[in-house]
Amino acid sequence: MTRPTVAGISEWAGQAAQITTGVAGLSYAFGWVLMARFYGTLGVEPEDVGITFTWLVARAFLVGLLALTVLLVARWLQSRATAVRSTDLVLSVGTEVRSLMEVRLPLHGRHLLRGVAGALVGFVVVSLLVLPFRLGDRFATDARAGKPVDFGLLGMSAIRVTRVRLASADPAEPPPAAGCVLRLGSNAGTSLFVVEGHVMRLSDQNVTVSSPC
Repeated sequence: MTRPTVAGISEWAGQAAQITTGVAGLSYAFGWVLMARFYGTLGVEPEDVGITFTWLVARAFLVGLLALTVLLVARWLQSRATAVRSTDLVLSVGTEVRSLMEVRLPLHGRHLLRGVAGALVGFVVVSLLVLPFRLGDRFATDARAGKPVDFGLLGMSAIRVTRVRLASADPAEPPPAAGCVLRLGSNAGTSLFVVEGHVMRLSDQNVTVSSPC
């Protein structure tokens, strides 16, 4: 087994940093579009429920750390492999690659494969771009219909809309809404609820919230 050199370690660390930064950036962009779409469809801003730039950056940073952890574990497992097994793997992969390279396809066959590969790449890219918009619309539709929404990514909650029951802080006053409602979140002493498909803003001092409902 060859020992890693300083240059090799530096190169690998640079690649790991690039991958981690890329994953964190994609996570931030995905979360920003999803939050803006979901809450915007309901007629509110993400900041109204406590979702800020810092909130998104913190979660994107955690996703990036998770990606870095996966890379470190993979690197450690690779370093633990024996030289014989590594050599056998390289020879096996090399044999398969040579076999594929020796296959001679006609010109139209090569063009067809390139077209299929391009179509698949385009489909994946477009799907990733459209996904947060579609998810935001779907979750907003569920919330308007009175259905709870609980969407998480890699073990972290991104959107959590729970069903609760409201009561007036003053026992002499009737509750602001009968039955169960959905709680979107709160910020600066004001909570947002979805009542019969519409968003209601209530001061935390005027209501008490009980769950589950």
